[in-house]
Amino acid sequence: MIKMSFLRKPRLTWRKQESRKKVRINIDSHFNGNDNIKHSNLFRISSFGLRIFPILIIIYFVGREFYSSAFFQKRDRVNVVFSEEKIGFYSLGLTDNVNYFLSFFPDLEAAVPGGYGYYRLGALAKLTSLERSLDLFKKTYSTLTSSFVDFYFYPSASSDKIEIFFGKEKKDFLRPRFYLIFFGKSNALFFDRLFLYLQFLGKTEGQFKTITSIPTKKEGNRVIFSSKDFFESYQGIFYKRTYRTEQRNVQIIYTKSYKTAQLLGQILEGEGIRVVDLSQTGEKTKECEIVEDKKKFTETAKSLSQFLGCQLVKGKTEAYDIMLKLGEVEEKWEIE
Repeated sequence: MIKMSFLRKPRLTWRKQESRKKVRINIDSHFNGNDNIKHSNLFRISSFGLRIFPILIIIYFVGREFYSSAFFQKRDRVNVVFSEEKIGFYSLGLTDNVNYFLSFFPDLEAAVPGGYGYYRLGALAKLTSLERSLDLFKKTYSTLTSSFVDFYFYPSASSDKIEIFFGKEKKDFLRPRFYLIFFGKSNALFFDRLFLYLQFLGKTEGQFKTITSIPTKKEGNRVIFSSKDFFESYQGIFYKRTYRTEQRNVQIIYTKSYKTAQLLGQILEGEGIRVVDLSQTGEKTKECEIVEDKKKFTETAKSLSQFLGCQLVKGKTEAYDIMLKLGEVEEKWEIE
């Protein structure tokens, strides 16, 4: 008996050792399995994050563009220029439903702000492309119509392929082409283009008041547009009700050119903003500033800032509601 029990004992010990080894192996396998699951989950999460991040970025920029588009901006009126063989200025009344149409012909010359002198309107797209300054359209047609031109469109092409148009006859009313709205060169973003397309959709000639007479003067074979005479004849026709409601008066401060200050004053007056003083100063400032003595800037001040690209500043304005310090903007709007 003793001998047999002696022989069995080592077998029991060996089995226990084997059992312990198996337990250890199972425990190690369990922890290794958990680690693999964790790594797999982390990989899936990081992979999902890499996929979703670009989508979120796109949604952010698209949303921001949509929010800053004409769909969400409170406007009484939108002024748009479409320039190709037929040049049309459209003023769309968003609150009063009063719309205007004005046609220009390509051979008509106009003063181009920025010291470019007089230029044919049919060649303005070429000049804009060569100078790489899209704002020339906005500035030129704002000068012609004494209004804030919001959007402009012309055929998209490289500077060496842009067509120069000729002609001395104004065209009858015509709605802008679909292709030019969505694929033309413009300062309008996609949602602005969509907004304008919807505004023109279904509109007929009868829903527009056509301005048939434009003031011009002849110098030899040249026909030159008179901005001054147009302002005197049609002052305030494209006014914004918001500006007249706020009744803010403006002082324009310039350094060199009274003519430029007067021109900008006409544009503001045409919008319904009252300009009460043009003052020259010897103090040269680089930055253009819109100064208003208010805790919250008015729509008039904000619109001036957006249109001219000026900084909004809170400060004393003496006897005026708003002070417009032209700074470097004076040179950009200079006319000969």
